[in-house]
Amino acid sequence: MEHLYNISTIFGECSGLKINISKELFPIRTDNATVEQLIQNFPGKICNFPGKYLGLPLHIRKLRKVEVQPLIDKIGARLPGWKGRFMSTAGRETLVKMVLSSQSVYHLTAFSEQKWLIKRIDRLRRSFLWRGETPDKVYGGHSIINWPTTCRPKIKGGLGILDLERFARALRLRWLWFQWKQRDRAWNSLDLPCDSRNRELF
Repeated sequence: MEHLYNISTIFGECSGLKINISKELFPIRTDNATVEQLIQNFPGKICNFPGKYLGLPLHIRKLRKVEVQPLIDKIGARLPGWKGRFMSTAGRETLVKMVLSSQSVYHLTAFSEQKWLIKRIDRLRRSFLWRGETPDKVYGGHSIINWPTTCRPKIKGGLGILDLERFARALRLRWLWFQWKQRDRAWNSLDLPCDSRNRELF
């Protein structure tokens, strides 16, 4: 670990970048003696799961709803500030496509299918698109067309809103494609966020 610390220090001096050694450490399958040795050169904070890594919830088991809730809260927090009820439908459509839809893509790339999560996000997107409000103020009768039709391409009679369920499946199939084409990648031996249905489709 001392050599790794020295390499990081030299890299910082050569590149002009400041190396932040103080990190949150999440020990996995290691004993206390090894952790103590590690933090001598890397004075990080020892943390327990669950945690966060690059903005994603980090855990050694399947994520519970409460651990994914921050993503839903983050998307929902956008709605009141936009004052959507004062915007045109075209304006709300643009925000749904460019912001509300894209915020969830990062999460859907890394984790296996969570239909309940997609339904919650769709409820937020649908209520903002048709009424410019949060879901608690919007009812089913406010939708001009049903959601599956809304997610169709415009040439098929929809609005071209991203279908998150299908898009999430495409993202998981992409992992299988990389695993097949790039067999020397280090993560190839790890479990991918793909179920049997994804593998059969691939």
